Amino acid sequence: MKFQRILSSLGMIVAIFYFIHVFLGQILDKTHNPITTDISSLTAVGAPNSELLTIFTTIYGTCLIIFAIYMFSKSFNEYHKITTIGYGFLLIMAILSTIGFYFFPLASDKTALNFQNTMHIAITGITVLLTILYLSLVSYGYLKKDKLRSIGIVSLIAIILILIFGVVNPISIALSLNILGLTERTVIFTLQAYIFSLSFIYTFDFIDIIRNKFFNNNINEIK
Repeated sequence: MKFQRILSSLGMIVAIFYFIHVFLGQILDKTHNPITTDISSLTAVGAPNSELLTIFTTIYGTCLIIFAIYMFSKSFNEYHKITTIGYGFLLIMAILSTIGFYFFPLASDKTALNFQNTMHIAITGITVLLTILYLSLVSYGYLKKDKLRSIGIVSLIAIILILIFGVVNPISIALSLNILGLTERTVIFTLQAYIFSLSFIYTFDFIDIIRNKFFNNNINEIK
């Protein structure tokens, strides 16, 4: 049980290390504008603090992979197959993004259409797609199949916010608003907040409280 608690707590560590890498990078690089500049620029080739920040992103990615493995295994043993498939997408996303962004950071010239940048953009696109699939499936699984309504609602809110913020991103580019950094951060920060919340719920055994509350509500409705 203690080991499982450690594994479930890794989701909180994931979010913490991600935020550290972002905000520390912004503090160290005075020229970085979080409103106009994307997060990937912090660890781009030749960025002033890329080596230091890559340490934090590596820890983040490793913890995310282990957390995803734990949640996939847990859902495989305890939850419906839809929820399990959802966590399977999370695991694939974690592995792809961790390895992919490590080997293919943005080039020093972000505007160049070279192999490095093309791979980075492709990995980003696939990561976004896998994230949407992950959240969509676990939302449905928790709500409809596993009777964990509270987690399902939180998951649903997360996917709705990510979709809304994700749509704002291309719109802002089309309108030349120059707020790529802001729109990207709203998407990724929402995902990190969700992972932190999910990890918190499982680490401190709120899952049983949620399940009992759901069944108690059903009993009261029957009465």
